[in-house]
Amino acid sequence: MRLSYPRLMGYALGAFGTGVFATVPTVLLLYFCTENLKMAPALGATVVLLPKLWALVWDPAVGLWSDRAQTAIGRRRPFLLAGSVGVPLTFLALFAWPYPLGNAAFPWVALIYFLLTNAYSLFAVPFTAVPAEISEDAAERERVAAWRIGCAMIGTLIGAGLAPILVRAGGSGREGYLFMAVVVSLICCAGMFAAFFATPSATGTRTAQASTLRQVIPILRAERPFRKLAMAYVLQLTGVGIVSALTPYWIVQVAGRTEDGVGTALGVMLSVTIISTPLWALVVRRFGARRGISAAALLFGAATLGFLAVPPVPVLPSLLLYALIGFPFAGLQVGPFALAAHLTHAAGEARGGNRAGLFTGVWTASEKLGLALGPGVAGLGLAVVGFQSGLPVQSQEALRGLSVLLAAAPSVFVWASLALVRK
Repeated sequence: MRLSYPRLMGYALGAFGTGVFATVPTVLLLYFCTENLKMAPALGATVVLLPKLWALVWDPAVGLWSDRAQTAIGRRRPFLLAGSVGVPLTFLALFAWPYPLGNAAFPWVALIYFLLTNAYSLFAVPFTAVPAEISEDAAERERVAAWRIGCAMIGTLIGAGLAPILVRAGGSGREGYLFMAVVVSLICCAGMFAAFFATPSATGTRTAQASTLRQVIPILRAERPFRKLAMAYVLQLTGVGIVSALTPYWIVQVAGRTEDGVGTALGVMLSVTIISTPLWALVVRRFGARRGISAAALLFGAATLGFLAVPPVPVLPSLLLYALIGFPFAGLQVGPFALAAHLTHAAGEARGGNRAGLFTGVWTASEKLGLALGPGVAGLGLAVVGFQSGLPVQSQEALRGLSVLLAAAPSVFVWASLALVRK
C-alpha cells in the first residue's frame, strides 16, 4: 500500500498530538508542581515518574489489544478515536484542576496525569504501529515514518517552545497554564482527529494470533536487537528529558529571564532539530542507523557539557548552546525510529503474524519511561543540590549545583547508551 499525499499528511498530523503531549509534561509539569503548586521537588519527580512505570505494562497491552482487534473501521482506528477524545480532555484537566497548594496537591496531580498517560497510550501505540505495517516496501515504511517524525518534531517544538510562551501570554501563574492548556488542546485535538480519518481501515496483511502478555514475553525476549535498541532509547531520552525539565529552572534562576525565555531557548533547539532532520536521514541511509545513532549520542553529550562554560548573560551564547544541542537531537530521533520500524516489520515476518502493535507498545512504553526518567532525575537532583520550591531567589550553592546537573547528567545517560548500540 502507498498512501496518497493528502492521506499521508492527514496521518502525519496526528504526530502533533504525540509530540506535544509527550513534551509539555516533560518540560513544564515538574516546574508547574514546584514553582506554582509549591510541591517538594522529590514529590514532583514522583508525579512524573509513577504513571510512566505503569506504562511498561499498559502500552504493550494496548499494542496487543490493537493487534487482535477486529472492527468495521479496522484494528487501529478505534483506539485512535478514543485517544483523540481522551487526551485533550485530560491534558486540559492536568493544568486547569483547582489543586490545593503544597504537597496536598500530589495525589490529585498524580491521578490526572495517570489518566492522561493512559489515554495517550490508546492513541500513540496504534498510531506508531502504522509505518511498520503499511507496506512490504521498506522505502514506503521509511517515507511514512519520516513524515510522522517531521510532524512530531513540529509538535515537540509547539510543546517545548510555544507552550512556555503561551503561559507567559496568559498572565503566568495558574491562569497562564490554563490558557496554554486550552490552546494546545484545541490544536492537537484537530491533528489527532485528522490522523483518525486518514489512517486506512486495513493495515497489515495478517492479524496477530490470540495471545496474552504472558504468552508473548518469549517473543519479546527473542528479539534481542529490538530490546537493546529500546533500552538505548530509554537512556537517550532520559538525557534529553533532563535538559528539557531543567531548562525552565536554569533560564529563570541562572540566566535571570522570564518564563517565555524558556520557550525561546527550547524553540531554538527544536528549530535546529527540525532543520537538521533531513541531514540525519541522509546520514542514517548512507552510513547505517547504528553509526548515525552513535554519532548523535556523542555530539549530544558533548554539547550539554557546554553548560559548565557558557555564560548565562548575554543571551546569545545560551541560545547558541541550545542550537548545538538541537542538532544531534535530530539524530537521536531519526536513527532509532527508522531502525525500530524495520525491526518491528522483520519481527512480524519472522513470527508469522502481525505484531506491530505489540512491538510499538513496547517502544512507546520505552519512550514514556525515558521522558519520565529525565524529569524524575531532574527533580531528585534539585533536591540533592538544595533547590527550594517556590523561592524567587535560590542560594548560590543551589544554582551552581543546577548548572552542574544540567551539564553532566544528560551526558552520563546518553553516552551510556553507546554500549547498547555498538552491535
